Amino acid sequence: MAVKVVKLVRYNPWWKGEEWEKEDYDLSRAKEIIPRKTIEVKGGSVTLIRGIRRAGKSFYLKMLISGLIENGVESRRIVYIPSDRFTKGEVKAFIEELRIRHGSLYVFLDEITYLRDWRLLLKELGEEGITTVATGSNPVELKRESELLPGRGIEGNEYYFNPLSFREFARFMKPKLPRASFSYREPEIDDLIPWYEEIEGLFYAYLQTGGFPEAVTDFKNHGEIKEERYEEIIRLVLGEIAKSGKSEEIARELLETIFRLKGNRVDYVTLAGEIGVSHPTVREYLATLESARVIYTLEAWDVSRNRHAHRKEKKIVFQSPLIATALAVYLGDDPVEFVETNMEWLVENTVASHVIWHLEEPILREKHSLAGFYYDRNKECDLVIKERGKFFGIEVKYGKVKKKRYSFPVLYLSKDELGEDTVPVSLYLYGLEKSARSI
Repeated sequence: MAVKVVKLVRYNPWWKGEEWEKEDYDLSRAKEIIPRKTIEVKGGSVTLIRGIRRAGKSFYLKMLISGLIENGVESRRIVYIPSDRFTKGEVKAFIEELRIRHGSLYVFLDEITYLRDWRLLLKELGEEGITTVATGSNPVELKRESELLPGRGIEGNEYYFNPLSFREFARFMKPKLPRASFSYREPEIDDLIPWYEEIEGLFYAYLQTGGFPEAVTDFKNHGEIKEERYEEIIRLVLGEIAKSGKSEEIARELLETIFRLKGNRVDYVTLAGEIGVSHPTVREYLATLESARVIYTLEAWDVSRNRHAHRKEKKIVFQSPLIATALAVYLGDDPVEFVETNMEWLVENTVASHVIWHLEEPILREKHSLAGFYYDRNKECDLVIKERGKFFGIEVKYGKVKKKRYSFPVLYLSKDELGEDTVPVSLYLYGLEKSARSI
């Protein structure tokens, strides 16, 4: 059957040969390339990359393609297909026709969850040994369906795609900053102390950009975030809800309620009462927002029983401060004033997301197995990590550090205080790398 492969030409300018980057939609618009961790595209494997939209996944695929060409892969054996532009039948026909013409292929399927029965397509590509890289910004579907693909070459090839971490942002803004990398439990910051003023200044800038690439380049080139970025964030969050078949209105009211909590503890019943739905509905929407990499829901630990106390109150944190700021703008606040007046809350959110990014891996080390918080009648620890059966706490004290006694060791993150168990938060986050399975 004849297929219209010519429909793909505009999306695959490298088929023409040299200097294709000037014609590529993503690369031609980039004034600067923000360095990212490079993953290995293994021949015959299926690689899944899941994460929130606007974090740079499409651009990242183009960089992977550029790397393959530089390493000698024939450019016409590489095909990029934006899955939101075609049907599953068209995608299969494109791949079959190009295989006939060029032999083995490297197939890049961007936004694959737009395709109906996309899991079956990936399954077929995996069984046929076609090297495939797929991305999705509807991680609810991507996560659920990817778990149904055992033995198809996906094991070890699944990644989270997050906004830039503070470390990545700072090194992009000032490449001459010293290198540092340490465990979340043992921050070795001595070599960073002389650079405190530079790193602290960059941290304030990071809280405004949230690590989203377009916001980062806005700030670097203009010293502020364009207003359209906030609208893009709101649209992408509500768009993920809509793609999941849920009500945008309920999601909007839930997000506004979470925003007003500013990190205070809450239970599902209270949230349900605030927006007039059942608590199972609240749980379902929170799970959707978390899978879409918008929030993290932290459960309280029952330290004595070495497990989560599911009946206790929860804490909800935004995975990027730009998401919280976009909500503030949506509700009528000035973005810069919002960041300045909500610094400690935004820092607490940022610490939680960075520590989780530092540790989490798809399937084997998901957030729910390692992260939570602790509270009793007298005190609360912002973030508590469980590793090898032992607990380790992290408290953000952006004002004066006041220490409390816990049954587990605690690290205090300050604005500018330094001590045996106290370090400046900007230096701490600068030294945290993402996990091996987080881009």
